[in-house]
Amino acid sequence: MRKNPRFRARAPRGDRLNISQGFRIDQKGPVDVLLVNANNRQGLAAARSLARHGVSFIIVSNNAEGPASRSRFVKNEVLAADLKGAVLVDLLVEIIKQYQIRLAMPASDQALVLFDRYRSRLEGEARLAMANPEAVKNVLDKRRNLELARRLGVPCPLQFELQDPKQIPEMIKLLGFPIVLKGPGVPNGPGVPEFNFKVLYAHTEQQLRAYIDEHCRHGSYPMFQECAVGDVHNLCCFAAQGELIAVHEYHSIRRKDGLGVLRKIVAPFPDLVEHTRNLLRELKWDGVAHVAFFISHDGKKKWYMETNGRFWASTEGSVHAGWDFPYWVYRYFLHGEKPVPGEIKIGSMTCWHYGDLMALIKYLRGDGESPTTGTTPGKLRAICQYLSDFSPGIHSDVFQWSDPMPGIMEHKELASISWHFLKNRLAQPFKSARVRSAN
Repeated sequence: MRKNPRFRARAPRGDRLNISQGFRIDQKGPVDVLLVNANNRQGLAAARSLARHGVSFIIVSNNAEGPASRSRFVKNEVLAADLKGAVLVDLLVEIIKQYQIRLAMPASDQALVLFDRYRSRLEGEARLAMANPEAVKNVLDKRRNLELARRLGVPCPLQFELQDPKQIPEMIKLLGFPIVLKGPGVPNGPGVPEFNFKVLYAHTEQQLRAYIDEHCRHGSYPMFQECAVGDVHNLCCFAAQGELIAVHEYHSIRRKDGLGVLRKIVAPFPDLVEHTRNLLRELKWDGVAHVAFFISHDGKKKWYMETNGRFWASTEGSVHAGWDFPYWVYRYFLHGEKPVPGEIKIGSMTCWHYGDLMALIKYLRGDGESPTTGTTPGKLRAICQYLSDFSPGIHSDVFQWSDPMPGIMEHKELASISWHFLKNRLAQPFKSARVRSAN
């Protein structure tokens, strides 16, 4: 497959999409896989994996600026920035028919929601790399998923279901401060109210009431939980009809807004594996799953947080350590072959350098906590921690010598961000001097 230009599909003025005029891909013969919402880190990892195994694919994306667009392995991409819902599904169906695609993979929560909502339409055209309807709906609805976890004896944070502001004193007494406010599901998820935040921390009653006044005017409430403090451990899984076939665990050493930016694969905790096994068995789960836990700093307490039903942003770390989840998904859903996982490299480390720099800048500005959980380093120490990510033993989520452009473009943006931050810092003393002299 040779390199092709990208084409943008736009919604027409009528009710239906005239796809024949919307885009063109110069591809001879059938295509194996459609990767949806894949212009992100997990989409880049999946594209590289499939390309290495000679599997042809088309990426459908809602933006042109992600890392996958810059990869030499992405030969065909359709930009569908203006399309949503049924119109976007019309586009996907037309692509599937035109290129005889046999398997569609969701590469984001939004794609998983779309596939779930239009499952019957899409399944009539191609196989879908996702779990059964009830299982998917469970993980998209965080309340339902936590109810299942509690029923199975999986330890979860204390939670209060607020129905009226009069219950606020009762909630404070149960949960204490800080209280965590979380959206109850993925945006646009089935039957789940939407909020314009992912997570908030209320440290006082005044702050709590302000959040409720601001975000709960429509009569729906988010989830209110105790604050679980500790280290984030994630279990990366593959299951077949509820049977856990492969699971590895990684520890998020540094984070940005809750997302791991520096990670290390560690020996899995047996109890976390057992909890994960019970959850996926009960859901009769098929395919990949990403299961998150908090572990207290002393290791005595563990809390289940959530299950995500698609590739995780750090999929490249799993592939680098020896487990090729994207190719497993392809072989399983299209050919019925269960993976036979070999050894995985315990101690393997990967980093998302862009995210780590953003976390560092936020910390240096005084706008956030230390990227390294549970520590409060000085500014020089924090900078040294960030620079240590570039050591030869740490693998990049984005940069590869065999596919350099995604990493080059990311580092170009990193350099620009670093220069503007440094320039603003250097200019501050002169601005202060001018203000003093003017006074």
